[in-house]
Amino acid sequence: MVDTLLRSLRDRVIDENEPLAGLLRKCLLLGAETRSDSLRQWARFELNGYGDDVQIVPAHRQIPTPPIFLDYVSGYTFATNQMLDRMELPAKAREYVSESLAFRQPVEELERLATQKSFGFATTGLAVAKYFMNQETGPFQQVVGLRFKMQGSVVAGILGQIRTRLVDLIADLSADTPLTELPGKEQVDAAVGHRIGTQYNTTIHTASGPTAIGTRATAVIEQGVSADLFALIEEARKAAQQLEDKRQEELLDAIECLSAEASKAAGADTGEMVKRAGRVRQLAEKIGVPSLTAAVGGAVEAAVGIAMAGGFG
Repeated sequence: MVDTLLRSLRDRVIDENEPLAGLLRKCLLLGAETRSDSLRQWARFELNGYGDDVQIVPAHRQIPTPPIFLDYVSGYTFATNQMLDRMELPAKAREYVSESLAFRQPVEELERLATQKSFGFATTGLAVAKYFMNQETGPFQQVVGLRFKMQGSVVAGILGQIRTRLVDLIADLSADTPLTELPGKEQVDAAVGHRIGTQYNTTIHTASGPTAIGTRATAVIEQGVSADLFALIEEARKAAQQLEDKRQEELLDAIECLSAEASKAAGADTGEMVKRAGRVRQLAEKIGVPSLTAAVGGAVEAAVGIAMAGGFG
């Protein structure tokens, strides 16, 4: 078993066609056999993802903030896919968009993203940034969407770094240890510390945010996104009040229900927050007014993002 495991890792780790997830699972077994908690912990994080309770994501999973793409309405003109750099955002909006993004997803999910030519995604920070941008727009102008967009090859680069670290690790372990023997715990721990250098600080009290992927999610929560959430809800309420038919009452009622749950702060129920936010979005999309959809979208994205990050109960 020992001979097969160590030899299998050495022989397969340099095969570019070998799934990375399978190699990491073998590392879990090797960590168990050698009693190396550090190896098992690293392999488990890469396989399962770096959850909300992990404050520090390894550098190989972090990238500079990708380009931001903007959709906006100006009078009767609707423009899409206008590219912005983070530094082009208004100062207040820029506070909620970090200089780097950390990919916390399981390695198998990253492998799927790497196969795409390109993909886009939004974050809670972008939702809040959109709100502040709309505070500075002129009459009959509205930012209706902000999202990041990046190439799948960037994610492939992240996976390549994980594989390279794994190759270095196995090379260190097999260089001084016959394949018929098991490396000692101290040797494995030293190799992990040298090649990977991961030391994870976790807490069950801090929300690091699934939006991911952003390394400043914790800071955003601590800076009081909850206060900005109510500002976003107020914008959604004002937009709904502009409606002149019976749809106004139903949407306003849904917004009030969302606001009431958010007002409970730590006592709010995460599932209920997501449910109520979804109801607000559904009603707004059914009405189909761009300015309304934009205002509601900011509140909904922020509410769901904070809820999923553990900002409520």
